Parts: sequence; structure tokens; C-alpha cells
Amino acid sequence: MSEHDTEIQTPVEPLSDEPVRSVSYVDLLKQDMQALTEHEEVFIKVPGYEKSGLQVKYRLPENGMELDKIARKVNREYKETFQRNLYNAIDMMIYLCEGLYVQPAGEPEPVPFDPEGRGQPAYFDDSIAGVLNMNGTELRSRNIVKKLFNNNDFAIVNHAERLNRWLMDTSANLEVEFWQSGE
Repeated sequence: MSEHDTEIQTPVEPLSDEPVRSVSYVDLLKQDMQALTEHEEVFIKVPGYEKSGLQVKYRLPENGMELDKIARKVNREYKETFQRNLYNAIDMMIYLCEGLYVQPAGEPEPVPFDPEGRGQPAYFDDSIAGVLNMNGTELRSRNIVKKLFNNNDFAIVNHAERLNRWLMDTSANLEVEFWQSGE
């Protein structure tokens, strides 16, 4: 080596005692999938029932064809877009309902709403009709849903929108309004 040649030395950093942390994208994907599949049911609050904490428990459908059948039936019954949307929402709520539950302040978990003492939660059927002061020809499930929501179509559609949001993403926060969620 001549005096003009300089030796280039690469600095060597000492090895760390900490293990190398690599992110496994496969593990992250598996965690996401686990989070999505662990929520097979959801409780959605019914507006206006804050004292009792009335909620509806819904299940996931087996597949989209179940909801498609509902939509086709409603589309045959109604021609106006608003009615189609409203009754599609109502029929979906009825079909996916697993029962009505209450959760008054201080209750850690929702408990079945069982007004007749049958040992099971009420549904959108005659088991709740008496509480709603309904009788006779009004006892169709659609009428019961409407009465439960105080005949407020917009409250029904808002509730169904929360259900739809959950169906699309079972980890969605349903406590916030759609416009607040950043979706």
C-alpha cells in the first residue's frame, strides 16, 4: 500500500442484545381475520329507550343470499324507492333478530327482555305486542317493529344502517353515527 492509498474501513456496529423484531404480515392478517370472525352477534340500541336500555340482538346471516331473498320479496311488494328501502330494512331486522334485551343503568350485560316469563327473550312478535298495547290485526312483525320505533321511519332506517355497518365490518364501532366514523 502506498501512502496515497487509503484503506476504507467499514465501521462495525456491535450486535444488540435485543432480538430483531420483524413484523409478520401473515400474523397481522390472521389477527384481523380473528377479530372479524369472533363477532357473530351484536347488540344494537333502540333509540328512545334509554331508561330500560332496550337493545336488539342480531346474528350474522349464513350468506348474502338470505338477505337477497328478503330484498327480492320486498321489491315485488313495493314500487316506491322509500318503501322498498324501509321494508327491506324492517324485514332484515326481523330476519336477523335473536331477541330483545334490556340493559338498565348499572347492569353489566344485556339481559333478555321476557315480558311473558317464557324463559326466552321477546322478538318482534306477539311476545312484545302486549307491552306495546297492540292487538288484533296489528300483530304482524312489521307493525310491531314500527310501533317499537314509535312509527318513526327515520329511526328504523338509522337502526338498520347500524346493522348494515356491522354486517360489513363486525368490528365497527356502532356507538358513533356514520358521519362521525370516518368511513
